[in-house]
Amino acid sequence: MRFPFASLTLVLGGLFAAAARAETPPLLAQAFQQWSAGAGDLAFTQRSRIFSGDGSMKIERLERFDPSLPDNMRWRLLEVDGKPATVEQREKWEVRKNSKARKQVAKALTDYLDIEQAAPLKESATHAQFEIPVRPETARLLDVEKIAVVVTIDKEHGNIAHIAATLREPIRVLLGLAKITDFDLDVGIDPPRGDLIPPQKSGDVKSDSTARVRMSKFGDPIEYRWSDFKRVPSYAGPKG
Repeated sequence: MRFPFASLTLVLGGLFAAAARAETPPLLAQAFQQWSAGAGDLAFTQRSRIFSGDGSMKIERLERFDPSLPDNMRWRLLEVDGKPATVEQREKWEVRKNSKARKQVAKALTDYLDIEQAAPLKESATHAQFEIPVRPETARLLDVEKIAVVVTIDKEHGNIAHIAATLREPIRVLLGLAKITDFDLDVGIDPPRGDLIPPQKSGDVKSDSTARVRMSKFGDPIEYRWSDFKRVPSYAGPKG
């Protein structure tokens, strides 16, 4: 029983994947173009907690995902129920986890977010904030009207400074067999460094960024938290 990693990559990859079209507000277009110039993937730490119906915790795992590593090494089990994972636990879990096909987020930003309909929320001398609706085509996955995505742009550097997404009310998924009851995305982006020659990244995800989802599947509450994000080069396969 697990929350598919594709759901996280849909949120993060969908937010960052491509430059916006010409109709997009120029400030947003520049910011997403800068992010794409530092193309890569995101490594992160995942804490998964599965509860019983009475609220007691069945199991808690701390895991690390690094997409710059080969398929059989990209997931590592760090802890089980607050203790370092044993060799036996690691081998059993990592073989099963790493045998699954690697998920790829191939779609562009505009396949998920309707950038052309971005609504300005507030603006200061240094930052501009937009609320961006999720495209209706995504409704087969989520009830998009219940999700709010807010992007903050650093006007000085022309890059994304912060992304937040929240759930306005619970969402039923998997034909009603599961329900997402709580979701928060809080991702900060460091400004670009002038000493990166070339290519210059638009900035790295800050270490205190977090994402969290709590859902109920077949009656058992499950919670996932993602943290310790790091931008890494995507694994290109074995060297020929």
